Amino acid sequence: MRQQSKESGEGMPSILIVDDNQINLQLLCGMLAGMSWRVRPVASGIMALKAAMAKLPDLILLDAMMPGMDGFEVCRHLKQTPATEHIPIVMITALTDQESRMKALRCGADDFLSKPVDRSELQVRTKNLLRVKKYGDLLREYNEALTKEVMERTQELQGAYETLTSTQSQLLRQEKLASMGVLMAGIAHEINNPVGFISSNLQTLNKYVERMTEFIQAQDGALKESGCPGETADSLALLRRRLKLDHILLDSPSLLQESLDGAQRVRKIVQDMKLFSHANDDVPRSTDINLCLESTLNLLRNELKYKTTLRCEYGELPAVLCLPDQLNQVFMNLLVNAVHAIEVHGEVTVRSWRDGERVCVAISDTGCGIPADLRERIFEPFFTTKGPGKGTGLGLSISYDIVRNHGGEISVESEMGKGTTFIVAIPVNPSHPPLPLREGGGSNPPAGLDPQEGS
Repeated sequence: MRQQSKESGEGMPSILIVDDNQINLQLLCGMLAGMSWRVRPVASGIMALKAAMAKLPDLILLDAMMPGMDGFEVCRHLKQTPATEHIPIVMITALTDQESRMKALRCGADDFLSKPVDRSELQVRTKNLLRVKKYGDLLREYNEALTKEVMERTQELQGAYETLTSTQSQLLRQEKLASMGVLMAGIAHEINNPVGFISSNLQTLNKYVERMTEFIQAQDGALKESGCPGETADSLALLRRRLKLDHILLDSPSLLQESLDGAQRVRKIVQDMKLFSHANDDVPRSTDINLCLESTLNLLRNELKYKTTLRCEYGELPAVLCLPDQLNQVFMNLLVNAVHAIEVHGEVTVRSWRDGERVCVAISDTGCGIPADLRERIFEPFFTTKGPGKGTGLGLSISYDIVRNHGGEISVESEMGKGTTFIVAIPVNPSHPPLPLREGGGSNPPAGLDPQEGS
């Protein structure tokens, strides 16, 4: 839109007349007198440019031959300036040769009048060009309004498309995770039965070994007391050493205890898998957040142990009304991000404490840190600081939605080269119970998140 003011005169079209000859100026002004137009005469090309830029006219009558800046140069300058390029220009000239007319056309003139100017012709041409200018202005205004509307609609459609894409991605991930939950529940059930047999049999075997050890020790004592012949005693002692019986009797209890501990470890992992497989658990329930953290850490123990030293500082917490499977996914995502932030080896600290009517969890790492200019963007959908193929940028965004869905807050503190801390604060009794995704629509958080796809 033009920034210069337009000389309107109560809506009357304005005409700028340019001629270095005062007699010609008075003559042209007189010919246009009595018409419903405002006329402003100027006597040079420089004055014409200044006058046109100060108050945009609707039509310019321009003398071709003037000292200094002639009409051709003035016309060229006006047509090359965006604010004045749409103003019709009538070149008035005594030149009648073809070359002069072609020069005027190349400069952008819209029409010609030959000197001496005929009054009726001047008025008719002026009226026609003003009408063309009026319709041209209306058309440009319409085009500008249409362009603006198209841009606004395009932005709306782009926003709707991005929202649809994000929602579709979340729904696909939800479906995938729901399938994984069913699969994990089935695997947990299949593993749990044989693990139960193994654990029970190991306990029984441990009792058998204890009894056998007790019998062998009693047998040894009886042989010594009965005075077993030397040759027989030596043969039994040699066989005992060859079979390494003393070592077996000494090592068997520890071997069986390690096996029992391993079976118990498998059973604990199965329990945690079953906890994570509750993708369809839509009912909030009172939950111990420390147990959520422990079960998440138990599943990630293998990944954590190679790159980190883990420190856990759990406070005494009240039970929180929540969807534990959602919070487990938040903790898993933050823990995996903490591991990924550590290049060689570092420390991950998990702390929990009560802050009034809220339960707080802090997950810290001694990794590379997050640049200050990126911290405000890390919760945006599809924003990721990881390399290509290593994340979709949805992890922290969905974690943010999950925490907000629980009426809580998630914040980040980071220092380059020293590490990052994410703090999750959840109300003990939220004013509105958290909702599962399929009941809350696209704006509510999903029930799960692939930790490898965090930001």
